[in-house]
Amino acid sequence: MKINWFYIRMIGLVLVTLLLVAFSHRRNAQRTVKDVSVHFEAGANLFITAETVDKLLIQNEKALEGQVKEILDLNKLEELLDSHAMIADADVYLTLDGVVGVTVKQRKPLARVQAQKPFYIDEQGAAMPLSSNYSARVPIIDGLQNDQIDEVYPLLNYIQQDPLLAKQVVGISRNRTGDYSLTPRVLNYKIKLGKVKDLQSKFANYKAFYQKAIKDNSLSAYKIVDLRFDGQVVGTKI
Repeated sequence: MKINWFYIRMIGLVLVTLLLVAFSHRRNAQRTVKDVSVHFEAGANLFITAETVDKLLIQNEKALEGQVKEILDLNKLEELLDSHAMIADADVYLTLDGVVGVTVKQRKPLARVQAQKPFYIDEQGAAMPLSSNYSARVPIIDGLQNDQIDEVYPLLNYIQQDPLLAKQVVGISRNRTGDYSLTPRVLNYKIKLGKVKDLQSKFANYKAFYQKAIKDNSLSAYKIVDLRFDGQVVGTKI
């Protein structure tokens, strides 16, 4: 019987390769974590610091540095970070050279509510606590209760996505009947919006008024700009 040495050599090569891979995997798994590297999403404000994130990354009641890589539960670490009040989403991964990498997306506030205990409203329409590390430059809301966040959220979202309004609006007030008024930056007038509805139509009318008033050099002549009436803007002069 003729021995096929080619197939024997191939089988031997496969076995040696598998043994090397298994040895390498076992050796790599026994290595320890060298460092933790925290990165924040580009352009994010630091409501939470890298030091705070590092302190949150605790497993087996110990810091990650020096722990064996094989015992790390990356999903559990991500869940721990995601539960923090300032974090919208976190991604935790392990590099080949033993570094635990963390990418953090922070929550983004749209407005700050003046209340007995002030808070932000974030881009998902949820209440968000203030941070001792950073104060966001967002419109200030007064007259709003916690259970009225859903009511004002469409307005905040609209303002945030509109370049002119995002630049202009610095204050929002709600009265007891649920009517809103806006305070623009620098300008002397108040904008009476009324209920949070028909926003596209109301603000289209406002922009038409604004452009005409700029052309006429008459912005400073108004104390109230009223958008509550269908298809028109009522301006009250000083």
